[in-house]
Amino acid sequence: MLHQSANSTGFIASGTVMMETIASRFGEITVDTDKAIVFPRGLLGMPDKFRFVLTKFPSPKMQQFTLLQSLDDIALSFITLPLETRNAIIAEADLGAACRDLQIDPPNLALLLIVSVHRGLEQVKLSVNARAPLLIDADRKTGVQYVFQQDHYKVQHML
Repeated sequence: MLHQSANSTGFIASGTVMMETIASRFGEITVDTDKAIVFPRGLLGMPDKFRFVLTKFPSPKMQQFTLLQSLDDIALSFITLPLETRNAIIAEADLGAACRDLQIDPPNLALLLIVSVHRGLEQVKLSVNARAPLLIDADRKTGVQYVFQQDHYKVQHML
């Protein structure tokens, strides 16, 4: 059994692991800050937000999604859809070219698409940004929001 203690910042130290409980807009989550992913250029429209963590989505109804939580601004988080490199949305050849461009070893690639929620009067629809996926080098814990130049990738690809 590991000894855990909370300090004044809300962090829980457990051995060498730093856990933080965050009241996200989707519910309370606990994240391991040692597993932060650094986006050196930030995300599109947010060049000053660099550090994020991935966690399970807090709602049991949406377990196919993950939550990308900012550590720089706890009010900022994104619903994301993890994808395999072989998927029906982005061509594997285009992902390979992006990996070469970013110097990511393809086996280390973690691919995420940011999800948008469209609320109508009678139903909720979801779309993903296939034009600007998040490409994460899992080995180096770094990420880039990569913008494809091809017109066939849509900013609002409906799910």
